Amino acid sequence: MNGITSIIKITRKNLNGVIVPVWGKGILFMIGLWLMCSGVLIPQSAWSLDPALREAFIASLPRGETFENDGSTYVWLPTLRAEKTDGRKAESSMNANAGSALTNPKMEDVIERKGLFAVYRRSLAGEASIHAVSGSSGDVQTYPVVLNLETKSLGIITGNLWLKLKDMQDARPIAEAFNMTLSFVNIAMETAFYEFPADVNILTLRKHLEADARISLVTLDMVDRISHPR
Repeated sequence: MNGITSIIKITRKNLNGVIVPVWGKGILFMIGLWLMCSGVLIPQSAWSLDPALREAFIASLPRGETFENDGSTYVWLPTLRAEKTDGRKAESSMNANAGSALTNPKMEDVIERKGLFAVYRRSLAGEASIHAVSGSSGDVQTYPVVLNLETKSLGIITGNLWLKLKDMQDARPIAEAFNMTLSFVNIAMETAFYEFPADVNILTLRKHLEADARISLVTLDMVDRISHPR
């Protein structure tokens, strides 16, 4: 192995806690060990290792409507979507193939995990709505993905919103008028919390709610600044 593999010394503690040298096969062994750990213990997209590459990738994505929400400015990213997942499913899919997804591993790439969601790239742009797509184990709910223009963080619209109302007695009539489910109300905050239906353009619904004279403020619930380490 002339000129390629060098002999290096590493250390370990023996049973008495004394550090002793351990001789191992050098550079190729360490590279192999690093690659194995990178591929198995820390599965992630290669571009996510470099913030500049991540920023360039997100900047290259098509952009939809820009809107204000909870004091921040967001833009909808129509070629990204998110699915709820658990750590076991996300880890197994990413370990198997960085491009695998719960729906179609040939068409979509894992971008990042965020809280209970995994963000994927999809082949065709869709509407800003929550809808079901066919997966390997049945239908899977998908959620719109947005970009926080201040923090450059990806956010997921969860399917919930809250409205600050001028009169709390309007909470249920508003739910019926917009085909939403009233979850609960907070009288002290003058706020009602809702779930909106699937297959409804969320950004269009938001505009209609903002135009309603009974409503003072519309806030979409998002997973934004919370990210799941990978």
